[in-house]
Amino acid sequence: MKYPKDRFDDLPRTLLRRGAHRAPRTRLSKMWSWLVALCAFMLLVGLGVGIMWMIDKQVQFIANDEPAKSEPAASETAAPEPTPTQTEPTATVDPNVTVTVLNGVGTGGLATAGSEALAGAGFTIGNVADADSFDNPTSKVVIADETARGAAMGAVEALGGGEIVVDPNIAQPGEMIVTIGADIADRLLGGE
Repeated sequence: MKYPKDRFDDLPRTLLRRGAHRAPRTRLSKMWSWLVALCAFMLLVGLGVGIMWMIDKQVQFIANDEPAKSEPAASETAAPEPTPTQTEPTATVDPNVTVTVLNGVGTGGLATAGSEALAGAGFTIGNVADADSFDNPTSKVVIADETARGAAMGAVEALGGGEIVVDPNIAQPGEMIVTIGADIADRLLGGE
């Protein structure tokens, strides 16, 4: 097909923009957007630094909280401060602690018997299940931190034995995990 020749068929000598034909971009036109962005960035950083400098001059960020020390008079004697005494935790029952009871021996009904003994003492029972291993000669009460030691001692008393282990990787705060071992299995199941 032939179309009639018009003004867009001949390229102008100057290659200026005209209609649908575009001239190639010059080096300055390619860098113009980067120059504008760089200038805007420098302006904003300069304004930020200047404002922070003005704020720093008006507001003091370093506080002088040290009170002036006065020397005590010679007649005044300082009374010795009493040293706090560490009290041993006592066995308690904390209904806010959720107890998970695990069968660590494999004998049927052992975890249920342990959970019934703990519930009878006033503990809140969460899960009752089998432990990962049935090779547990000693019962363990695992707590997250020392603040739950009293409740752990109460659980040991309610079960009739076991040792307390503090391990935040196993137990979470507000949780106690009891693994019943062979040492108290017969007692819980009525054998002793």
